[in-house]
Amino acid sequence: METTLAGVVAHIGEARSIAELREKGTKFYYSFHSDEKVDFAIYDAQGTAYMQSGWYVPYGGVQQAKPGLDPAIVDDKRNAKRYLVADARLTGNPGLPLRVAVQYDFRREQSLLRTCAISIVAIILVGTAVAATVAYWIAAYALMPLRRFAAQADQISSSRLAQPLPETEMAGELRELAVSFNRMLVRLNASFTRLKEYSSDLAHDIRTPLTNLLAEAQVALSQRRSVDEYRQVIESSVEEYQRLARMVDDMLFLARADGHQNKLDIEPIDAYAMADRIVRYYETVAEDRGIGIAVEGRASFSGDSILVQRALSNLLSNAIRHAPDHSTVVVRCEQSEQDVVIAVTDTGRGIEAVHLPRIFDRFYRVDPSRYDSASGTGLGLAIVRSIMTEHDGDCWVESMPNVFTTFFLRFPREHAAGCGDCPPAGHDSRWHLEQT
Repeated sequence: METTLAGVVAHIGEARSIAELREKGTKFYYSFHSDEKVDFAIYDAQGTAYMQSGWYVPYGGVQQAKPGLDPAIVDDKRNAKRYLVADARLTGNPGLPLRVAVQYDFRREQSLLRTCAISIVAIILVGTAVAATVAYWIAAYALMPLRRFAAQADQISSSRLAQPLPETEMAGELRELAVSFNRMLVRLNASFTRLKEYSSDLAHDIRTPLTNLLAEAQVALSQRRSVDEYRQVIESSVEEYQRLARMVDDMLFLARADGHQNKLDIEPIDAYAMADRIVRYYETVAEDRGIGIAVEGRASFSGDSILVQRALSNLLSNAIRHAPDHSTVVVRCEQSEQDVVIAVTDTGRGIEAVHLPRIFDRFYRVDPSRYDSASGTGLGLAIVRSIMTEHDGDCWVESMPNVFTTFFLRFPREHAAGCGDCPPAGHDSRWHLEQT
């Protein structure tokens, strides 16, 4: 447009009059321009067109334009036209102002842009639909292993925990998920197995005293008896009631420990003094069988004295029960930079290695055939483990059959306290100790 405008203005400058300009007509325009979308018109000061090319469309905004040194641009958006406006002078009559307007028709460009826009929108819509469809099928194909995994997992029940999911059918992250899931099934199966055994043992332990009570009551009621005979039946029943009460108390303690409901009363504990007091409580029982009890070593730590006393008492009573006559049970206290360890050793029959991992389980018995319902509730070692767990400690057992058995209680370093105030080895303080 700028080139066309410059050519028309130059041509006007060469003409001497309007008549000469009209005589030449628009032929001069076609001599240097071949774009059919560009047309022009020449106006006088009153807006009268002296001449115009064939496809020129008059527009009022052309007369209102105020071109300066540079041409003015006027847009007719309704007709899709753009005008480049400039003023010109005749050589022979410089006082006659003329206005030149070059018109450009951009309807074709608008149509092309509209077509491109429609095409782009159509491509986007179609592409989005195709991409969504492809993504859906890809996702559906990729999720097929997960659906199979979910279907197989949905078939798992408490009776089928031992049947793991097939890991070979999975790939990548799903295989890792299957491995973790199968490990969880193993743990759940072990927990369910222990729960079944616990329920069975609990039923057995409760049934035994109840059977004894029922039998004694039936015998007492079978015929008339004297007052002394009824008293004997009641006294015998009281022992079974006491055992049931101890079992209920132990089970409640373990339930509170599992629910972290036992509040610890942390205080400094002299391990030697506590062991010495517990030993003195069991001396009478031990002396009846000629069993000696020795306390060795020094250690001091922080903990709940009542619970620690209960744990150590359970281990000591267990050691005395299984120690051979005329032997020695040793309670050893040791303190290191890392922890405090209290060990109870007897030289009885010992425990075979196959039983060691489960010795602290509830109601677990090394030899069920030798089980004596009057000897305890079967929860003593389980209570020991719960007490040590509450103290962030640990307990374990080492045994060599027919040689020795040692139970260990380990309290971590953060529970350890200084031993500067430990009493001398011959300390003889006594306290009241309830049998657990």
